[in-house]
Amino acid sequence: YRDLIEIMDGDFDFVSYDLDKMFGLLAKSNPTVLEWVRAHIVYFNAFPEWQTFRDGLLERIDYSALYHHYLSLAKGGMKVMQTADNFTYKKVFYSIRGLMSAELATQEVMPELLITDLFAQVDSNDPLRHWAEDYLEIKKQQKEKAQLPEVEQAAILNLLETKIEQLATKEMQKADRREGLERYLTEYSRHLKQYYYN
Repeated sequence: YRDLIEIMDGDFDFVSYDLDKMFGLLAKSNPTVLEWVRAHIVYFNAFPEWQTFRDGLLERIDYSALYHHYLSLAKGGMKVMQTADNFTYKKVFYSIRGLMSAELATQEVMPELLITDLFAQVDSNDPLRHWAEDYLEIKKQQKEKAQLPEVEQAAILNLLETKIEQLATKEMQKADRREGLERYLTEYSRHLKQYYYN
């Protein structure tokens, strides 16, 4: 038994949680659910005062949860890319994206979901940003699943590992925001239930 509805079919990507479960995940500043809340594509949303709720939610989240999530994604991608035939442009790109997002989280800046907007948040001299921008050109040529030449593999691994070392010096502590966030979510949850059920 799964307490969610998930449909992935071609261009359609739907995920739906029970309201209490979704708010429970938001109380932990769950990055995946926060990405749904911030998605630029919305098929349907009839929640009252949604924009106001969303803005208030994003003011209260714990950025350390985002930091650890995105750093973990980047490290996981690096492990995969170092196995046989997996050192592809696409895998490297996802690790870079994770590291850029983790670094923004250390500054308590919400990483943008659209990649060009994310680039705009990152220092224009950051070598990882340059590499990721070049990757977009490779993607346009539909070569994203190609293996990187061995010479490039060593260079990009060094860049990724250097960024991880830099981030380690900014180790984030859990923010003491949980109580306020839970209170905020509880109030909106009650509001929703009164709106729909009364």
